[in-house]
Amino acid sequence: MRKNGNGVWGGVMGVAPLAIVLVGGVAAAEPLGGAGLPESPSSAAPSSEETPSAPVCKDSGVTITFPTGSSEIDKNGQGALAGVATWVQNGDQRTVRLQGYTDKQGNAMANQRLSERRAQSAEDYLLGKGVNADRITVVGHGEETAEDATGADARIVRVQTCDVPKKMAEATPPPPPEPVTPPEPVAPAEPVAPPPPPPVAVTPPVAPAPPPAEPMYEPIPAPAPVVHHDVPPSQLGIEASVGGGAVGFIDSSVRNTVNTGGAWDARLTFGTRLPIAVEAAYVGSAQSIDVLGLSTNALLVGNGVEGDLRLNFTSFKVQPYIFGGAGWTRYQINNSAVNTSSVTSSDDVGTVPLGAGISIRPSKVFIIDVRGTYRAVFDDSMFDRITNTNNSMQNWNAAGRIGFEF
Repeated sequence: MRKNGNGVWGGVMGVAPLAIVLVGGVAAAEPLGGAGLPESPSSAAPSSEETPSAPVCKDSGVTITFPTGSSEIDKNGQGALAGVATWVQNGDQRTVRLQGYTDKQGNAMANQRLSERRAQSAEDYLLGKGVNADRITVVGHGEETAEDATGADARIVRVQTCDVPKKMAEATPPPPPEPVTPPEPVAPAEPVAPPPPPPVAVTPPVAPAPPPAEPMYEPIPAPAPVVHHDVPPSQLGIEASVGGGAVGFIDSSVRNTVNTGGAWDARLTFGTRLPIAVEAAYVGSAQSIDVLGLSTNALLVGNGVEGDLRLNFTSFKVQPYIFGGAGWTRYQINNSAVNTSSVTSSDDVGTVPLGAGISIRPSKVFIIDVRGTYRAVFDDSMFDRITNTNNSMQNWNAAGRIGFEF
């Protein structure tokens, strides 16, 4: 029996080392924290996605200029913003920053509000072109950050563009090696001389091609030519007008014989928008004359032509001017069958018209013109028998005309 006990004890002692090895392997395979404990944060696998890069912002070089006190965008500014809208819509992460400025004229608080309205006008235009509102930032700087700019350079909205650079390509880990299966034993083959190794072609590394440069925005179309709507089609100004007024003689002896009467004229002027213009005119007059030997209804009628040089002081809607020239008038007594008076029946008189006037343009082509004229005369002899004064038929004329400018 003792012999059997020694045999059992010897079997147990022989199995004990094997049990210790098995228990140690199971313990080594189990995590240190235990099967029921959560993994620590440090044990979590790192994310394979890269953190998105911050947007890069820069001045686009696009500025929209405004008139004094205005927030309305003209055609040039609309063309520039149309290119910016196209650029924003060609990228998923593109944004713009609209910064409004004013000059330093006027109240600072009012200028701050005006700069905000200008930036808002630019935003409204981009929204109208389909740009999402969350991709536009509007800032009004007022007059504080105008960078010492003056005039039109300070009344602007600057466009700043922002974009996210392209991500680097993620590195792909190499695949794990495939398990190697030991080959089945085969009978040894007869030794064969190995073939010569094939030539190895060495290819130099090729530098990667740079990515194509993407335009920030479409080219801005050339600004449309400025059209001045207050300039007539002829540019220099051609005016045709007709009118009438009053006329009277200046010499006292003639004035006691011939009453103040009516006058009329038709005038064509070239160069109303230039400093110097040229006029050609037909002039006429009719005055009652009371001389012994004439009928009571006798009239002194004058018909003549004149040419003047006119000096224009402005080319605006209200245009003052002075003029001077030369002319000829034929005076004739009408409604008297027999002239037994001390005046001749007709006379041809040279004239020198001088005067000043003002032209008013209430619309693009319609004009109103008023002027006063003094006419000196020479070679007049109609009233030589009743006055000894030379230039006895000198006269004055006040007239108004209406017409059109081409």
